[in-house]
Amino acid sequence: MADYKSTLTGPGEVNILRLEIEAHGKLLDISALVADLTIYEDIFSNTMSGYIVMVDALDLINTLPLVGEELLHIELETPSLKSKIKKTFYIYKLSSLAHKKRMTGYVLHFCSVELINSVNSKVAKAYKGKITSTVQSIFTDENFLASKQTLVSDVTSNDYPFVAPFWTPLQTINWLTTKSLNSRGVSNFLFFENNKEFEFISIDTLLTSKPVRDYIYSDVGSDTTLGPSASLDQKYNFVEQIEMQNTFDYIRNLSAGMYGGVLYSYDLTTKNIKRTSYDYIGDFGKNNHSNDKPLRSSSLIKKKIASLHFLDKNDYLTGSYKSQKIHDIFLQRNSLLEQISAFKFNIKVFGRTDMQVGQMITYTMPKNTEIVLKEINTDSNSEYFTGKYLVTAIRHQIINGKHMMDMEIVSDSFAKEITL
Repeated sequence: MADYKSTLTGPGEVNILRLEIEAHGKLLDISALVADLTIYEDIFSNTMSGYIVMVDALDLINTLPLVGEELLHIELETPSLKSKIKKTFYIYKLSSLAHKKRMTGYVLHFCSVELINSVNSKVAKAYKGKITSTVQSIFTDENFLASKQTLVSDVTSNDYPFVAPFWTPLQTINWLTTKSLNSRGVSNFLFFENNKEFEFISIDTLLTSKPVRDYIYSDVGSDTTLGPSASLDQKYNFVEQIEMQNTFDYIRNLSAGMYGGVLYSYDLTTKNIKRTSYDYIGDFGKNNHSNDKPLRSSSLIKKKIASLHFLDKNDYLTGSYKSQKIHDIFLQRNSLLEQISAFKFNIKVFGRTDMQVGQMITYTMPKNTEIVLKEINTDSNSEYFTGKYLVTAIRHQIINGKHMMDMEIVSDSFAKEITL
């Protein structure tokens, strides 16, 4: 294990407090054998995962042995910070095995224990009451997820009685997110794991939370911009690299229902057909967003019929003839979830153990143009890329004692209105 640092001397430093494999009643510290430790977290993934690249001269595959029944204990800490990443994972796969003389290289893949519990169980049980209570019950039940971790939940405004038809626990919870309404009657719940806890939470709650850090991109390094006397905290704010593979996708957004849609619902009891429509621009001001202005102008070419849906409904399925309003918000949920993925890109920054998915940040990006004389005293920042963003995914990577993060950040809105 590397030497422990009580204070931070450079950005990206990390203390590996624990990196152990638990196998067949034995604990083994593998920190000296790991060339690369990578951990993934994503608000659109129920559980965390990752891999470690092993450079093994101890022949652990045969001496432990490694057979896919092991636990991996990880505890990481950024020096000077109280916040830690402390997790136990299940090693489920070994790949890329290569021998060279007395050295063996391979990759160990790991995932959350809750995922292993989920694939090994099925839910066939009747539930009633608030959806939040149902999710908490499945989360802690020893027959289902059996999780010992903390679950942070928003309280749903609606009840939903149902019988789970032999779904896995995670399938059941994911289905319940589509039925869940927050205090404003909006259906945009997610269930995910970050590096501290699990969350069953409305996107509204995430978007309205206070930004935890300010990041800025510059075409020169932090030392040049800030000077040698800059604090380490200031250097953490600098973005090392930006990647934009698919910043926006008009055709996907259109067909997925972001800009609008039409729903025909057929009531199996009354035999009535109901037509419902949704418009993105018209609904924008009624919902919470990261910034104030829509991602598209009011002159955008869009027709609601581009996203057409047909659903049947039967309110008696819930045990009483009480409308669940799910069909009334179906199109809105489609749009809101698509909005949160419509404008995104990746930034590479120095790693910190107090950063996690689901947090809001502010991001400042200068215009990538030459500054002429008359612009010297004007704001040179991008009017559209600068603003508040939601962190939706993080890849933590630790190589040679340095912690870097590739963060996927998204915004469902712009700070300035698009004018044509």
